[in-house]
Parts: sequence; C-alpha cells; structure tokens
Amino acid sequence: MSEPMKTPDERRLERLTWPELERLLARGVRTAVLPLGAMEQHGAHLPFATDTWIADALAERFCARVPEAIACPALPLGCSAEHLAFPGTLSLSTATLRAVLLDVLACCRRHGFERVFLFTGHGGNYGPLAECLDALRAASAPMELIVFTESARLTRVLLEASGAHGVGPECSGHHAGEFETSIIRGLRPDAVRLDRLEPGFMGPKPRSGSLFYPSLRDNAPNGTVGDPRPSAPERAEHYLEAWVRVLVDAYHAATGQNPSGGLKASPGES
Repeated sequence: MSEPMKTPDERRLERLTWPELERLLARGVRTAVLPLGAMEQHGAHLPFATDTWIADALAERFCARVPEAIACPALPLGCSAEHLAFPGTLSLSTATLRAVLLDVLACCRRHGFERVFLFTGHGGNYGPLAECLDALRAASAPMELIVFTESARLTRVLLEASGAHGVGPECSGHHAGEFETSIIRGLRPDAVRLDRLEPGFMGPKPRSGSLFYPSLRDNAPNGTVGDPRPSAPERAEHYLEAWVRVLVDAYHAATGQNPSGGLKASPGES
C-alpha cells in the first residue's frame, strides 16, 4: 500500500529520511525552497538568530501553500557586515555566500530537484545575491533557479500589514522594530527580552542605504531601527501571512501559474 503524501509539516528536509524524500521526488515534489537567514544583532531584546527563525517560518508556510515544494533548512549565516560593530555578529563575504549557494544548488540538482526557490529573511543579503545571481543561474542549469529580489515591493506590503494594526512605518521599523519583534514574540516568546524593549532610530529610512552602511551602529547605537514596545505576539501570523503571500505570488508568476489574486510579475522579479 502506498503511503499518503506528506503534509506541509512533513515537507521539511531536516525532518525527512532519505527514502521519504526519494518517494516525494518520484511523486513530483521537486521544488526545493532555500531560505537565507543571518546571525546578527537585533537590538538588546531580540536574539542573533531572528532573521534565520523568520526565514525558516516563512519557508514552512510557503510549502503549506505550494504542494510541490520541500523546505530546506534556513542558512544561518548571511552577509551582515553592517552589523559587525556590534559584538557577536557573524558575517560572510559575498564570495563565501556565493560558494555556499553553489554547493547547495549542486546538491539539489544532483538529487533530482527541478527547481529551487531562493529568498532571504535578511535584507542585507539582497545586494550580494544580485552580484552573484548570473553565476548561480548558470551553474544551476538545467535546474530552474528562482530568486526573490523585490525588496522594495516586500517592504511596502509589510509596512501596510503593520499599518493595518495602527503601527506607523517609523515604529514598525526596518530592523528589530515592532514588526520583527511581534513575529518573534509569536514564534518564540521565551526568546524576547521584554524588559529590554526600547526605541531605536525612528526617523525615515534614507533611500541611499546610509542608515545601515557602512555601519548601523553609527546611526542606531542600540542596534534597533523602529520601536519594539508596541509589539504584540498575536500579530505574528498576520505579518508572516502577508510576507509569504508575496513570496508565493512571485513564485507562481515565475513558474507561469496563475493563482487567484496573484500579483503580476515585474521584469526583474525572478
């Protein structure tokens, strides 16, 4: 008797055995979801693994909506040079990130995956990804590589999500503010230092990136951009849903699928 198709919770690579994965591949579950995280400071109230935990949660929710997908573990290190002035941040160079991704993609291709959907939970990975995107695609062929790079669209959607709860953009923040803090309070409540919630940089984010680069500590000494104090754990799923919806829409657009209510892809989306 054949076994039933794995549920979304069981389509996480680290929870599967190799025979289970082999059967899933044979049944057409051939999209690997590769989330990128980071190991960087998130103020005095959130742990270093914040971006990695969020990326992992997004990958699991993505697979719940995309039946042909399997979630790989989130890569726990990213390009975080802008946070190195804070003790504990671990950062890869662009060349190292490229090498790691090339190796992981080669494994996915060898194991029979036909497609990889790659996204990042850490904004600092977007620039390095853009630099090595052509090399990653060339090395992945004939496996299809879809890389989500629309950070501006994502930011707009996420700020709208926090705005729906009466949270303004300066408070929602771009790093360890209300938005990320609410998510981690929902995912891992014991990890948040509630007695250390304090506002950080609260001005409008410069378009040039000068707030974060070359060093965020010059502009936000406590490591926070936004205000985590109004955060609430009950907003976590709403925020994650808004985020994963953007990722799923981008995936469907890149693969030619047309889900109801899906967003239309722009030329540089995938």
